[in-house]
Amino acid sequence: MRKRFFPLVVSLVVIVLVALSFQGEKASTSDVTVALYSSASVGIVERTLEVELKAGINEVPLKELSGLNLAEVSIRPLDDGVSVMGLFGSGESKVGSDVEVGLKNGEVIAGKYLGTRDGKIAVEGDGYYLINPNEVAYFKTKDLGGSSVYAVLRSEKAGKFRVSVTYRVSGISWESRYRLYIGDQAELRGYVVIKNPTDREFSDAKVLLVAGDVSFYSTYTQPRNLYEKAGDTSEVTVGSPEKVEAFYLYRLGVADIKAGSTMVYPYVELRAPFEREYLYESWAYGGERPVYESISFKTDKVLPAGTVEIFKETRDGELFIGESRIGHTPKGDTVRIGIGRDYELKGTTTVLERSNDGKHYKIRITLQNFGNETKTVIVRHHKWGKVTYASLQPLDETADYVEFSVTLKPGEKREITFEYGS
Repeated sequence: MRKRFFPLVVSLVVIVLVALSFQGEKASTSDVTVALYSSASVGIVERTLEVELKAGINEVPLKELSGLNLAEVSIRPLDDGVSVMGLFGSGESKVGSDVEVGLKNGEVIAGKYLGTRDGKIAVEGDGYYLINPNEVAYFKTKDLGGSSVYAVLRSEKAGKFRVSVTYRVSGISWESRYRLYIGDQAELRGYVVIKNPTDREFSDAKVLLVAGDVSFYSTYTQPRNLYEKAGDTSEVTVGSPEKVEAFYLYRLGVADIKAGSTMVYPYVELRAPFEREYLYESWAYGGERPVYESISFKTDKVLPAGTVEIFKETRDGELFIGESRIGHTPKGDTVRIGIGRDYELKGTTTVLERSNDGKHYKIRITLQNFGNETKTVIVRHHKWGKVTYASLQPLDETADYVEFSVTLKPGEKREITFEYGS
């Protein structure tokens, strides 16, 4: 079998980044972690800093945040004896800024920040206040806008201390893409694509890839992608995923995320015998729908959801025949990929019964084979609730759908009747 190449072609620049091995020696020295989400164009960055503080109130500039479009910034002490009094955007004058100081007794003082006097926080609002830092529950400004952030830290003694700075950067994203080659066997090659259209880069970062529908309060618009050379020295291997709550976490390893770039890392390569099947999908409403030809095979690796480019091997080379999509597939599960409509098969869904409250359904699915070959059709009906009756034993049932396997001889017509509800 010929060696495959995955070219990423764009109008400006062509990038191909081939990553082969994990650089374990970098992992122990990395002080920045970047978590990327497949469901949102946003990166959560956590950086560990060592700062030198004097005893009392300190104003610490966080210059590395300058220029980023930040949605959120937080700072957390990692050593005892340090507390966070507040955060300020550099676009503001710290002295004279509108602040809100919450005290441990529940009282809130709002006004202009006048700096510190004899180790106490000076605020002028409806009166003049000198506030003991030990009495402060929180300290914040009205606006954290600006290209940089200052932290106000209180230290019990002078020295060097570690703090963790976490912020949210819109626009950074990751996705999975695949190429499927159909020949004597199915050959699947998967890639992780990281896009960073921002003007900031993260060197020697621990990169975490999170798959799953993560909820964010705000919606971020994906900026225009910039494609540039992503660097030749970053070599990583994506680790096996870890289930974390309702999400899957993939550890990419330590890598350089370049500014204004797209990076492509090989993730998976597998060859497996496949079966040719036909897929009919239906929902809880009536009507005739097409049947699609598909291939299925077992995977010995976890596959993140992603777009699949499909190629058919011919004597003249590899012919692109379309695109499909893989849902998140656990290790050992069956992958089914649709490759096109079959016009010799027809499927019809009929709703026989439906309760007034929509909690009970009785469905009939009719399949017909107008061709000259025997074909097996996988019927996937999307539903809610559990199947309580079926004229044919289900092949599989999940919380979202039920599947049946139906074999049709040439000219044959078959029906399945089933009920489900909650």
